[in-house]
Amino acid sequence: MTDTTSTNDTVTELNATADKLTKAARGAFTRISETGRDWFQELVKTGEALRDRNAKKSGGAKSQDDWRARLAHGLGLPTREEMESLDKKLNRISRKVNKLAREQKA
Repeated sequence: MTDTTSTNDTVTELNATADKLTKAARGAFTRISETGRDWFQELVKTGEALRDRNAKKSGGAKSQDDWRARLAHGLGLPTREEMESLDKKLNRISRKVNKLAREQKA
């Protein structure tokens, strides 16, 4: 009977610990979510303030376009002109491949 009581106590203890862990995890997630949300809002406000300050200094939309272009270049993203050039090259290659495929069928 002592073994059964001991096993039951252990199971009860494990269930209580599991319940506490679940509650702790929920609390941690909630706290992180709230803190993250607040931090994100703070970053947005800072970014808006910088945008407004820079727009006043350099005349607005033009500087934002330049900033986006520099950011895209820094990230290694192609410019609009590069994409258009690539699109033209791909169209040319597609036409040549299609022409070769038609010639091969004939």
